[in-house]
Amino acid sequence: MKLFIDRLITQIQQKRTPCIVGLDPALERMPDRWLEKQGITAKSSLADCAEAIYQYNLMVLDAIADLVPAVKPQSAYYELFGSAGIIALEKTIQAARDRDLLVVLDVKRGDIASTATAYAKSYLPSEPAHPLEADAITIVPYLGKDCVEPFFSEATKWGKGIFVCVKTSNPGAAIVQEQIINGRYLYEIVADLIKPASDNSIGEFGYSGIGAVVGATYPEAAQKLRKQLPNSLFLVPGVGAQGGGNEDIKACFNPDGLGAVISSSRAIMYPHTYGAADSNKDTIRQAAKDLIAQVKTILVN
Repeated sequence: MKLFIDRLITQIQQKRTPCIVGLDPALERMPDRWLEKQGITAKSSLADCAEAIYQYNLMVLDAIADLVPAVKPQSAYYELFGSAGIIALEKTIQAARDRDLLVVLDVKRGDIASTATAYAKSYLPSEPAHPLEADAITIVPYLGKDCVEPFFSEATKWGKGIFVCVKTSNPGAAIVQEQIINGRYLYEIVADLIKPASDNSIGEFGYSGIGAVVGATYPEAAQKLRKQLPNSLFLVPGVGAQGGGNEDIKACFNPDGLGAVISSSRAIMYPHTYGAADSNKDTIRQAAKDLIAQVKTILVN
């Protein structure tokens, strides 16, 4: 069984980028012309809307599949359309796999031990086959140690990845994550929960897929966490739409240029909202290339 972290680093090396693309399909952000082509109106059924977001995802996947190692679907955008949306998510996961992309499913689950176990078994096992199986998932740790351990256990069993929300990129996070307890930030204490599982699941490249979500908007926190979790993979959102800058990004990496993946969603999926003439396969591909070039320059300098 090849570990998620080893498969991911292999893909990063082959494609020469740590960038991944978020799949956050929102009808209100899609071009009017594209929605008209799909027959979507304010009166469209949930099933028709779900099919439309899946079709948009296919366009994005076809544009970026050979450029990046992985995609990160955000579950909420699919759940919005009920059971039809879950089917769209399942089809999106399969379409990504068909294009040799790894799938980080952004579900941010977290609950007491028995429920956490059920969540973990919903997304991580490879046997029996499950339509929502992902290569890695995101979780929220604030119910404590017995909240995260079922996810760590299941991920380790199947060689999958876990990204714990430690220091996130949203502005309102500081009121919780930067509380000081016995001289330490709460996010540092949360990182302590990760380290034992991370240290026990190191892959062939010296990294673990038991990692952390570390937003690209807090470079000082990223520097602290990089030292605290030297072998954990960081999932770094906040690039593009949320304003993460060069120093913020570089702080998440180790000197070997590894240790983090940079995720961008809106800036890639909807380039027409960032100055492009349209959002289509060509402009989406160019937006992905622009991000890859930006991150490469940051890591080289």
